[in-house]
Amino acid sequence: SSSAQDQDHKIMVLHLGSRRVLAGGIVAAAASWAITSTLRAPAGLARASCVAGMGSVNLEEVRKKAERMHRIYHPGFEFPEWSLRLIKDPESFERLAAAVTVYYREGDSEEEVMDVATFREPVNIAMGRYYDAKALGEAFGYSHGAYAKSSRLKLMPNIAIYCLTPMRRGDEWTEAHVINVIGFAFDSPQQPDYRYFLPCREGDAKWNELVARFSQMWRYIFQCARDKRLKRVYLADVGGGAFSGGLDSEGPGYFKLKDQSLGPILREFSDIEVAQLPRIPDFAFSAEGRKKLHESLLVNAWDPWSMVGNGNAKDNSLDGFFGRCTAMALLCWPMTNPWLRCQAVKSMY
Repeated sequence: SSSAQDQDHKIMVLHLGSRRVLAGGIVAAAASWAITSTLRAPAGLARASCVAGMGSVNLEEVRKKAERMHRIYHPGFEFPEWSLRLIKDPESFERLAAAVTVYYREGDSEEEVMDVATFREPVNIAMGRYYDAKALGEAFGYSHGAYAKSSRLKLMPNIAIYCLTPMRRGDEWTEAHVINVIGFAFDSPQQPDYRYFLPCREGDAKWNELVARFSQMWRYIFQCARDKRLKRVYLADVGGGAFSGGLDSEGPGYFKLKDQSLGPILREFSDIEVAQLPRIPDFAFSAEGRKKLHESLLVNAWDPWSMVGNGNAKDNSLDGFFGRCTAMALLCWPMTNPWLRCQAVKSMY
């Protein structure tokens, strides 16, 4: 009902308002430098650019884009409806949106980086697309994600997006630092990563490149923790589970990849504590979570194609569990967050 929705909004605004002092420090510790790359507009839409504070922002247009995207998902797969109401509180929405940082490899095309961040499919689970592709094309000028521009010879950039997000469990609210990191996808032979890397053997050129690219991905996490002055990382097996099926059958396997790629990063960032990511969102509302959340970075295993959260309540991956309890779909999408910034990270290859 509308009264219930209004109550949800009041609870959320009350909670978010209580964290403005903390957030000021987070925004001040945002990306050390930003780029001003503007991108060509698809189908008459203004293309996103990787720079914060670009003049006045029309929040009514932001709200309309958010609602339009919400309707494009197949029923049950959409991001939480309550996150749409966050836009009704301009001060809280801008505070959270301005903290968002896109991490990418130094030397990658800034235009391609923003393409990958912007042109996201609502849902892509093992190349199954649970959304209205025609409606996406009519509303936003594209029907499939920018990762489709990858080939057997060249992959589009791998990125990560940091977000300070509201997190909800029932009537309980908190805020969490989350970095959405994209593992390479070997869950379907149709995936560009599968076609690019597999088959491979330990020590060959493709394997060595995959190890270097995975090290780059881990570096985003620890560089982000350092940038945001967070003392602890709760790490997930990004790229493991369902994503690693092809690598386990046509390559040396995920755990060998993790061991070879993560080790050097852990040694370089030895000042940052590392723990295994607990269950989300329950951890955030536990006694330990309430004590440590403000100084910790949670790692979400994202997807190269989809909006953050992917299939949300109908997606039992880690990404789905994060999506169903946060506002990251809207905060991490340049179409609905004109304040986000980008930061290049030292190249590992």
